[in-house]
Amino acid sequence: MLQWIYWAGLNLLIIFIFVWRWMSLTFGLNLNLNFINLLFLRQAGQSVSFITPGPQFGGEPLQIYFLWKKFNISPGDSFLAIALDRFCELWVNFAVLLLGILFLIFSGSGLADWISVALIIALAMFLMSFLAWCGIKRNDSLAKLIYTIGLKWLGGKRLSTISLHWNNITFSLKNVLSKKLILLVALLLSINGWLLTFFELYLVLSFFDISLGTGDFILLLVAMRLAFLLPLPGGIGTLEAAVLWVFSSIALPETAAASLLALIRFRDVIVLGLGFICLRLLQSKTV
Repeated sequence: MLQWIYWAGLNLLIIFIFVWRWMSLTFGLNLNLNFINLLFLRQAGQSVSFITPGPQFGGEPLQIYFLWKKFNISPGDSFLAIALDRFCELWVNFAVLLLGILFLIFSGSGLADWISVALIIALAMFLMSFLAWCGIKRNDSLAKLIYTIGLKWLGGKRLSTISLHWNNITFSLKNVLSKKLILLVALLLSINGWLLTFFELYLVLSFFDISLGTGDFILLLVAMRLAFLLPLPGGIGTLEAAVLWVFSSIALPETAAASLLALIRFRDVIVLGLGFICLRLLQSKTV
């Protein structure tokens, strides 16, 4: 019973850490959002993302809508608040994955296959960094490009102010990037969230008396996270295939893999349900 309490508390702590990271970034943008607001927004968006193809994205438009309509935050700042958090999360996720894959490469676990995966992850990180650099250093060129693309629609009332929104986003971005302490806090919270994710998997494995070596543990973690990057809602099918593949590779019974997957999916259902409760509360007038 104590193990289950630890597990529930650990999952709550992981959720809270990522909300605190987002709160630090919104604080850097001078947005008036408290922990409860962001908790409801994040969980509602995560639930929508979970059921859309590719569980990494999908709920962001909903979050932007609520930031704008319910919390009276400008469209530019709403977009930037989401974009900064998603960029931080995705970039750190890729960085941790890349480190795990490099460990597998140097440990000799399927050298050629893992090198290909490492190159893809490294390329994704490079493209993200390049786009961020363009957004910061080449904002005038991007503004002209956006204006040119949207020229034929600029007769609309809202789109006619696109240049103003872009300038506001650029100003807010430069402002938050000048606050190095806030960026450091967001990075440290992301790393701590990942460390707790490692421990959460270790704890779940201990429920079934499964003890893995360092290499096997990293192989399982990397395979599970890669499965969630594929464009399927909630990683349905891909996660199961990844766990079964790892367990067969390290000569563990399929029954143990099935038990692990059942517990993971049980947690997902609970988190998904809580997210939709948060969505319903956001739609009410009291939150």
